[in-house]
Amino acid sequence: MTPIALLKLVNSLSGAEKRYFRLYAAFQEGAKEYVRLFELMTRSTVPDIRKLKQAFLKEAPEGTWENTCSYLGKTLLAALVTAKKEKDVFIELLQRIQEAKILKERSLEEEALKVIKKVHRKAVQYQLPWVEYYCQRYILNQYADNNFSELSEAALVKLQMNGKHILKGFHHIHDHYSLYELLKYRLIHGGKVISEEGRKKLNDLMLSETVLIASKSKSFTSQKLHLLFQSFFFTDIGDYTSALKSFYQLNALLEKNEDLLDKPPVDYLEALNGIIDSLRILHNKTEIRYYISKLKKLDRNTFPEYFRYLVRKTVALQEMAGYLLGEEWEAALHFLKTIPADIFHHYAMVDEEKQSALYFYAGLVHFKSRDFKKAHLLIREVMTQFKLPKQLMISRAIRLLNIITYYEKGELLHLEYEIRSYKRYFMQLRLLKTEKLLFRIIALTSVGSKRLRLMEPAAKKILTELQELTANRYEQQLLNYFDFTGWMKEQTNNLLQPVITGH
Repeated sequence: MTPIALLKLVNSLSGAEKRYFRLYAAFQEGAKEYVRLFELMTRSTVPDIRKLKQAFLKEAPEGTWENTCSYLGKTLLAALVTAKKEKDVFIELLQRIQEAKILKERSLEEEALKVIKKVHRKAVQYQLPWVEYYCQRYILNQYADNNFSELSEAALVKLQMNGKHILKGFHHIHDHYSLYELLKYRLIHGGKVISEEGRKKLNDLMLSETVLIASKSKSFTSQKLHLLFQSFFFTDIGDYTSALKSFYQLNALLEKNEDLLDKPPVDYLEALNGIIDSLRILHNKTEIRYYISKLKKLDRNTFPEYFRYLVRKTVALQEMAGYLLGEEWEAALHFLKTIPADIFHHYAMVDEEKQSALYFYAGLVHFKSRDFKKAHLLIREVMTQFKLPKQLMISRAIRLLNIITYYEKGELLHLEYEIRSYKRYFMQLRLLKTEKLLFRIIALTSVGSKRLRLMEPAAKKILTELQELTANRYEQQLLNYFDFTGWMKEQTNNLLQPVITGH
């Protein structure tokens, strides 16, 4: 495990998990340099591996950095698996399979078979086909090793057909995963769909997915993957009405099968988040409140602490986004002041995209309150701490907010530098029309009103372009974070109003 991965793992631990690990480590023999490293990592909130290494070598000069990181990673994972086996069905079943293998090695084959049959029943109950097939294969091998004693040919064929049926369903799930992964791959490496041409490049996936769902296999996993594919496909092409419909169906499926959800239910969290995002784009403020209340219910003490903080961060950023949607600037600022500091600082590395969105909306609230200094502090902090993939729209939104904050502060030298930096950073991706127009308006208006008096025809053209952007579903993927078109219109009108009125 790499040091940065190990640091993220340590920072994801709850207080109870940290106490459990310390107790677990106390029973281990040998040198305890790895415990010192663990304690250093629990106190480290910034992912600076160089400083962490220096601190460790100063505190434990007899230890070696690489070996200690490796040993800490192995020991920590072993402790977490031991702690989680009572809460996670999959981990529990894997351990029972290991028990069966040990029993068989000791020639206790009947006892091993009893264990496997119990595992098989539970795998069927929780729809875990990979475990189910392993058990089916184990049972067949057991009968074969014992010369099929007390087993009729019809019973043998039935067992074989059951195995074949499991594999068929598993193959179906694999196909669903393959399409979903291809969709994610294309969007990650190609960026969001920002044109009709880009949408057409995804049509082959949608066609294949439509054919796949027409088959008879209707397991929970296949239905979930189908609706996940539909939800994110429509989201990424800007069809938010269809995306919302799919998210609703996904949410209903997950709530109906709560026992089959992962622990913690990350898919359910993302489904609720997707619904709220779609509702916000469609300006459905009434239903947003209802689904935020569902989000809050995921903050349960039965879930890991890192997940509970992820829920709290999601609720906080969605609450702020809701106030901003309704142009309730004072209410947004009041809400921001009530957010506990630990929601911003704890478990910052568990989901860097969510963490960045949280800081973005907090910065945007200050921006709308015209407190540009505080807005800049938050935006610069997230730009410094995290390096998000360029393909994410939040990456563009953060850097654009940084640019217009410099504009509002009148810091022209910084402004020019940041625009050049922005274009270099996203040079491999196609710029949206919103970005191009924003840079044009900044170039025209940041030089002073004297030059603008010659621009009445250009002003009308800009206002027309802005109107077109608001109706463009591909541009909405960026405008969902902040109404950059409204800001551009305000700058244009402020500086050109004397000319237009005089005309």
